[in-house]
Amino acid sequence: MLLRDAKLGVQNDPEMMHAEDLLRDTTGSLNSIVLPWPDGYPLARLGLPSKGFAPDYFEFGSYHFCSCRLRDAMALPDDVVQYIPIELTSGGEAVRVQDYRLLRVVAMQPALDLDRSECKVVELINQVTGQPFKVLRSIDRFALLDGLAPRTEVFRIEEICTSILVVDAFAERVLRAGCTGMEFKAADNMQSGKRVERYRTADGIAERRIGYLR
Repeated sequence: MLLRDAKLGVQNDPEMMHAEDLLRDTTGSLNSIVLPWPDGYPLARLGLPSKGFAPDYFEFGSYHFCSCRLRDAMALPDDVVQYIPIELTSGGEAVRVQDYRLLRVVAMQPALDLDRSECKVVELINQVTGQPFKVLRSIDRFALLDGLAPRTEVFRIEEICTSILVVDAFAERVLRAGCTGMEFKAADNMQSGKRVERYRTADGIAERRIGYLR
């Protein structure tokens, strides 16, 4: 769809990225991705197809979008997620009734045992704040902290804040509501190579084989 129509997707990505950079620099935060956007932040101008596309959840680049049905099923407080209005530039009736919002997960907590996780840990220095921070690369498998107690049903992983964890009850609730467009994979799945992936369904856990001939 994107190849056929350049007006689809987020049309003002440079403007929004600039605002994100300003938020990071003015707050000095290493993780501005979890800071609630202030009033006056630019709205995403979003172009969607006139037919054939109206899931309850979808991603475009680093942006997450959700429907009113998904928001109702999630039933999360403001200190966990932020829903931001968008400017819809195109889309049919099926798109309009979804009442899409930009979804930002702002809850975050430590979750990974880096000694047991199969990844490369690189230590860097933030050029703006001078603060040291760690970056995870070449990730093969996550290992969660022993006794991890989620403070919220949905949260970003502090060690790699672009990744999001949810508790099983949340995944079941959303799937049972019939929401489409998302998938909840087991946190300890291998990330690459030949593997068996586990993922949540509305009724339990299913598996798929990746990289096998059959």
